[in-house]
Amino acid sequence: MEKKIDFTKYGGGEMWSEKRGIESYIIFAILPIVMNIATNVVYFISEGSYETLQAVDSFNKFTAFCILICCLFNFFERGRKLSQDEKKELNKKMYGMKLLNIFFIGYIIFTIIIVKNISIIISALIIYVGYINFYMFTSKIRTVAILSETQKNWRKAYNKHSYEDSSLLWKIKPMLVPHVSVSFTERIKHINWIGLIFILPFLGDFRLVYIPMMVIASIFIIPDALYFVDAILGLYTETEGICTGVVMKVGDRLRKVYYEVYVTDFSNKREIKFRVYDYCNYNEYDVVKLTHGGLSKKVIETKIVSK
Repeated sequence: MEKKIDFTKYGGGEMWSEKRGIESYIIFAILPIVMNIATNVVYFISEGSYETLQAVDSFNKFTAFCILICCLFNFFERGRKLSQDEKKELNKKMYGMKLLNIFFIGYIIFTIIIVKNISIIISALIIYVGYINFYMFTSKIRTVAILSETQKNWRKAYNKHSYEDSSLLWKIKPMLVPHVSVSFTERIKHINWIGLIFILPFLGDFRLVYIPMMVIASIFIIPDALYFVDAILGLYTETEGICTGVVMKVGDRLRKVYYEVYVTDFSNKREIKFRVYDYCNYNEYDVVKLTHGGLSKKVIETKIVSK
């Protein structure tokens, strides 16, 4: 009889769940940075028009609220203690982000000495605080991802891939092979028409002041636009991988609870995320096969291969 290995005993499942939980907060750090950079760019392009300054003030109030939420998340999300060697490893990984601090501090100094506009100075400060929160979240995520010696030995013994190798590229790169044929009716069924139509008013009456809103809208609309291309051209493929996280969330549209499920194909360096509503029958370390768009990564069919 095949012996069943308790993966969570060695911290694998716990590590993934904790990492995914922290990742879900990062949007509250990224949003203020992106929004305020967009408003600042518009301010300089429009040469400080009154309408633009009003937009900057409005966005400052909203992003300051996001920053407050982000600070609270960071306060309550405690990172685990590291050994001296692990701290050195983490510092090496965070070195690039530490250097980027110079750019944000320099921009604050520039707004104070050169621009001399209180709205832009406040906006620059919000950008920097947002970056600090982003840095802290990233540090905690990488802290969780640093494997202990016990975990490293276990992964080596059972020939398991290390999750430390995962990167943003695994999530965003196009996945076009192997090609999977999907009926046109099934393709069209999954198009989010509301999301695509939402951008039309901005295109019909384009003004500089709309740029910040379009930047934010694009974060949510780009996946729907890419799926539209997938559907029209039939760009579908399959990914088979290990379930590396199930995160429960509340408050999606009219439904009270939904789950974000992460599937990672370590061999082909792919990672897909999809949602499940009401009831989730996926568990960490399940082997799952997904059919999804090649550009958008939007999942249209799932199947548990083995548990």
